[in-house]
Amino acid sequence: MNRISAQALYELLPAIHRMRDADEGEPLRHLIAVLAREGGVMEENIEQLLDDLFIETASDWAAPYIGGVIGYRPLHQIDGAVVSPRAEVANTIGYRRRKGTAAVLEQLARDVTDWPTRVVEFFQLTATCQHMNHIRPGHHWAPDLADPLDLEPLGHAFDRVTRTVDMRSVNRAQGRKSVGGRHNFPNIGLYLWRLEALRQSRTLAVQVDGRRYRFDPLGADRPLMNRPLAEDGITHLAEPENVPGFLTRRQLDANVSLWYGRAFQIFVDGTPVPAERIEACDLSDDGAGWNHSPHTSDAAGNFPVRVDPELGRIAFPDEEAGEVRATFHLGFPGRIGGGEYNRAADFAQPTAERPLIAFPHPFHATIQEAIDALPLEGGIVEIRSNDRFAAPMLIDLAAGAEVEVRAADGTRPVLEAAAPMVVRGGEDARVSLNGFVLAGGRLDIEANGDGASLGEVTLRHATLVPGLTLTETGAPTSPEAVSLSVTAMGVELVLERSITGLIRMEDTTNAAIRASIVDAAALDTLNSAEALAIAGLGGTERPAGALTIVGSTIIGRIRARAFPLVSNSVLYARAAGPGDVPVRAFQRQDGCMRFSFVPEGSITPRRFRCQPQLAIDQAVKAREAETGAPITQAERTLIAGRIVRWLVPSFTALSSSHPAYAQLRRTAPAEIRTGADDESEMGVWHHLFQPQREANLRIRIDEYLRFGLEAGVFFET
Repeated sequence: MNRISAQALYELLPAIHRMRDADEGEPLRHLIAVLAREGGVMEENIEQLLDDLFIETASDWAAPYIGGVIGYRPLHQIDGAVVSPRAEVANTIGYRRRKGTAAVLEQLARDVTDWPTRVVEFFQLTATCQHMNHIRPGHHWAPDLADPLDLEPLGHAFDRVTRTVDMRSVNRAQGRKSVGGRHNFPNIGLYLWRLEALRQSRTLAVQVDGRRYRFDPLGADRPLMNRPLAEDGITHLAEPENVPGFLTRRQLDANVSLWYGRAFQIFVDGTPVPAERIEACDLSDDGAGWNHSPHTSDAAGNFPVRVDPELGRIAFPDEEAGEVRATFHLGFPGRIGGGEYNRAADFAQPTAERPLIAFPHPFHATIQEAIDALPLEGGIVEIRSNDRFAAPMLIDLAAGAEVEVRAADGTRPVLEAAAPMVVRGGEDARVSLNGFVLAGGRLDIEANGDGASLGEVTLRHATLVPGLTLTETGAPTSPEAVSLSVTAMGVELVLERSITGLIRMEDTTNAAIRASIVDAAALDTLNSAEALAIAGLGGTERPAGALTIVGSTIIGRIRARAFPLVSNSVLYARAAGPGDVPVRAFQRQDGCMRFSFVPEGSITPRRFRCQPQLAIDQAVKAREAETGAPITQAERTLIAGRIVRWLVPSFTALSSSHPAYAQLRRTAPAEIRTGADDESEMGVWHHLFQPQREANLRIRIDEYLRFGLEAGVFFET
């Protein structure tokens, strides 16, 4: 259908009216243009009414109504999550035709949770005496101990080893240390992968010597993850290549062509290394060197390039003179920090006054030169390569200027700072840093030579490596080193979906931390909670400014002037010694802490439904209801001590190099895993809405599981 055109409508008028309208300055033409615009809106709405009849093209609001026609029952809404009912509504009829089968349960779990899933029917792995009319040659009583590839996934989703019957409930066993209760005839297992495989494209491999390299651009050992291969149809059950699992040496050795080119790829001077030259190998440490390295050609005269996917290491047969790059995937719980994921929605748009300079640039050899070439009003420097660059030493802005230094969408450059990267500027100047990784040095926000301070500094999707850089094992090279220092007065600091180490700031600074991680990064991660994560300048007991913390995880003690708002967050801190306070606000009259974990003994503004205080209050109230009288202070202290010992966050990992960084364990207290204001988890991964996804999955399992069967949900990552 053609859009209503203002010109077409205007030409429908008699010529005499158009002539008189021209003499009057064309007011009638302008009126018709307004009518045409509104008519176009109506025309588009009419077209959308037709599209709303089909689930593939319907508006989001119409999807549940289409589902109602076929008896679809909507699930709990998850605000801001990527999960949509559209796919489930589209496939509802197909689901019902295959109700109770492993294939439909697997597809259903993916549509509801947006997590890759593998369904296992445990009756096929339960030891039985076979009927002579239905012999299954692959159904062995005992595993083949000579085949390590079959033994490698033992206890996980792709375990094919037969077990004897376990009569315990598959539901009551999950989430505990015991893995019992799975292998029984009516049991179904749904294995889910929560970690994402985040791509790193053609990054410079870190050279150890002439032959040896590491995939990770920060030089740490990191396991490579598979990029899932799309399945052909709903009847296909997921295999290892269809899920974002960690790639093992034996998997790679069994079928190099299955993984090479999709999970990872190596380039020398821009030319891909052929798959025939890739050889899986154990390149773990052997004294000062690596196992099986160096090596020479084999008997056939081939020169294999050895790869250890479990450590992210590469070993060439001879010293490699060319430039070595690699494309690979690393696991991470979500899309925060520097990354190649889509960040374009947060980008500033260039204007004539504030132009964009792309880097690398033929006339600017360094990022510093590109920044210096911006006009006084500011502009944008966009880094369009996954290389490692020297970080700019100084970003100096005039009053009122606005500058954004960002990584282009789809890139993740690493800026290496040999000295602090300094940002300063005049009054009302604004700086935004987006998408890159800063390693080796801290970020300093200073006043300029006239004593003026910036108006606002924003870090979005950025990583200031906790501990400045990483060792080969992934530990911080400079434990408890400052990553972000604010010495200018009155700065508005914003951290959004970012990762940083220790923060030191003036007490006049107002900082807003949203969906981010601030990590004190002690040498022993178990002691990170006792280190000082956020504090003022000039001493451990000097306060930082006013902190607004929303949906974030702070690992370490905090000293702040005030807390205007702390919501849905985890303040993971412990007293450093007798008499110490984990979290302290120097002004407690204003502000609120709500739906967050705030360690016992902290000095803060009033708390609303914060743990462990909420659990203590509820236990005291229950005890008083039981006794019918107020309890003594001694008994109250006893109750508090008992709860404080177990109601603490428990993390899968607290090392920034670990794939499950700051992810809450499945065994963490439910009061923290579902304690946010919308019943999601507290902390930085609140926005993933994992508890709601799991709850929706259990609702759908009950609807689509055949009578007599029982299903358990297990998380692989």
